[in-house]
Amino acid sequence: MIGRILITSTAGIIFGIVQSVFLSKIIPFGIVPDIAMIILIAASWKYGSLVGEISGFIIGISFDALGLAPLGFHALLYTLIGYLFGRMQDSISPGPIFLPVLAAGIATLVKYGGSFLVSLIFGLNSGAIRYFSLKTVWELAGNLLLAPLVFLFVSYLAMLFEGKRGGFN
Repeated sequence: MIGRILITSTAGIIFGIVQSVFLSKIIPFGIVPDIAMIILIAASWKYGSLVGEISGFIIGISFDALGLAPLGFHALLYTLIGYLFGRMQDSISPGPIFLPVLAAGIATLVKYGGSFLVSLIFGLNSGAIRYFSLKTVWELAGNLLLAPLVFLFVSYLAMLFEGKRGGFN
């Protein structure tokens, strides 16, 4: 379990840095899909809610440390997303296209709805926190397009790092 948390958290942090530093300069208008969140969704769905919660907290706290949002803001949102999609582990298999796309859409709405509620409850008025806007719609579209590829990437990482287990050879 610790290995799964480390792999998920490391991949999420690396892609979070890549998306905030490099992709924001390359993609026009600064509209960048949240690849780290999709990695968290896929890993949570594969490994369960405990891995999702811990990985979500680690990814979120790293975003808080690197960004302008208050400490714990992204940690709360990503922990919630990791928990919610980790609960799906034994109930539904994600499949190749439809459910990853649906999950990315729901998670994006949870992220922005949660950020709005947290900002409303705590009276946060920061320029670092973006609510529903045209950029949100474009980010949602990017998340929907990338979700099947990221789910495939996470399953490849799982095969690569976990390897074959036990049995007689």
